[in-house]
Amino acid sequence: LTTTTPYPRSPGPAVTLRGDPVHLLKNKQRVESKMPEGVIRNLGEQPLAQLMQTHGLKPHNLVVASKVQMTHKMVTRAIKGRRLSPNVKCTVRDAFNLAASTSHSVSELFNY
Repeated sequence: LTTTTPYPRSPGPAVTLRGDPVHLLKNKQRVESKMPEGVIRNLGEQPLAQLMQTHGLKPHNLVVASKVQMTHKMVTRAIKGRRLSPNVKCTVRDAFNLAASTSHSVSELFNY
């Protein structure tokens, strides 16, 4: 590594690494999440988990049944009770209803 002069308006000293300038942050600052302090994110196992077990469904069944793009991670987070956005809850609800051939509401699948 060789130190060079910083570019104008650079956030820190420039370092040349294999010919490319790389800017370093001063004091190695990390960007922290702006989530409010009092918000609980893990809400425990949801009713969705019991209903999926009753119908013999796995997260993959919901992903396959979904008409919109959906990931296994979204379903797993829904089952474990990780706080989800209203849009993701509706996506999970729609996929579950298609996979199980039922018509449950969001309030029946989630207790938050």
